[in-house]
Amino acid sequence: MTTKEKILDTALELFSRHGYDGASVRDIARAVGIRESSLYNHFPSKRALFDGIVDFCVQQAELYFRGSGLPFDQGDDTSLYQGIPAERLHALIERTFRYFFDDPWNARFRRLLLLSQFTEPRCRDIYRQLYRDKCVQVQAFIFSALMDRGELRREDPLAVAAEFHGPMFMLIHTCDSFEEARPLIRAHVEQFQKNYAWRDRS
Repeated sequence: MTTKEKILDTALELFSRHGYDGASVRDIARAVGIRESSLYNHFPSKRALFDGIVDFCVQQAELYFRGSGLPFDQGDDTSLYQGIPAERLHALIERTFRYFFDDPWNARFRRLLLLSQFTEPRCRDIYRQLYRDKCVQVQAFIFSALMDRGELRREDPLAVAAEFHGPMFMLIHTCDSFEEARPLIRAHVEQFQKNYAWRDRS
């Protein structure tokens, strides 16, 4: 791990425990084992350090999703969801949402945003963008493609995505582990399939 990566990792750990306002640059430098002036050689301000954490965590998420062949942005390939049996669908959805529980950077990053959203508008905006808006937008894109193929009953894709993501959002933030969330995710997906006539190709 480079010094820059160690600074990011340590800052994220402290911010996730104490919030953005609860950890100073001096605290972070001390925890890394470097001088405060040395930290500023890598990040000119506390805000720049926070932005570095955001950029790194988003990059890690993109690496996971694209490396797993899962859509990360609107416009990505959605064909892996088309014409598949129920068990494969469950496996895809589980692979998608496992990330939010198992990735060590994401777990701390989410905790940082949750702790700081009421005092730092930027934390609030990033939290909403990444864990609400982006998820719903990508899911709406997937649902729209399935509706076009006749595999999902035609409705407003954005409204359907919001209905699908609401329980997922709750599980991400209330379950302690993926194993706790897994049966609840499966039950939600099964009910969603029934409600929207999602064709089972098994």
